[in-house]
Amino acid sequence: MAKREDSPTLYSYVKEYIIKLIISGKYPAHSQLPTEYQLMDELHVGRATVRAALTQLENEGTIYKRQGVGTFVSERSRHYGLEPFLSFNFALRHVGIQNNNEVLQQQKLVAGDVPLLDRWAPDTELYEFKRLRKSGDTLLGLEDNFYTPYAYSKLEQNTIDQSLAHNMLSNLDRPISKFDTFVEVRESTEEEARLFEIPDIEKVVDLTRWMYLEGDDTPINFVHFVVPTHILEFPFLG
Repeated sequence: MAKREDSPTLYSYVKEYIIKLIISGKYPAHSQLPTEYQLMDELHVGRATVRAALTQLENEGTIYKRQGVGTFVSERSRHYGLEPFLSFNFALRHVGIQNNNEVLQQQKLVAGDVPLLDRWAPDTELYEFKRLRKSGDTLLGLEDNFYTPYAYSKLEQNTIDQSLAHNMLSNLDRPISKFDTFVEVRESTEEEARLFEIPDIEKVVDLTRWMYLEGDDTPINFVHFVVPTHILEFPFLG
């Protein structure tokens, strides 16, 4: 059976091809990439497939377009290579799981309001994003993010329903020095079992992470993430 012109397999193939061209160094930052017609000819795919791949790369910040001129390689952030270690969204996409986020709460508070935030002084002003991570109607994870005013200022507000890690890493203007991560496999609470629709005997993975910038002893970001164990079993261990 012939593949549809806009099938994920085809445009993912084109996207991967373009990324490899960039990673190889053949096309450094701000250099012009091959035209749509050149890519069509080289890869033997249709224009819709090439455009779908380019659109996705543009949305991710890998390339940019100049109207009437062509497509160019973006200046990559020095933080971008840390995304695979920080972003659950990145890991899910890598194994082919499409996911979306539902923002439950967005508010300003002080660190003393939340017991987990003990690395900040109690009167430290923070911004919170509490979200549900889903794949369709399936709940994949519970996520609570806290940002200092500096880190919050680096977030593009129109994309907070997407990957917050990618969002912040793409815009930071200072290098990251470290992130402290703690992972615990524990019994689920009654509320977690209800939300995830899992039996009481299923455990959850509880992750907390603090992010620090170079030359600063105070973290700029804290994430608390809870995922049921069955979500992690198939895609990552298969």
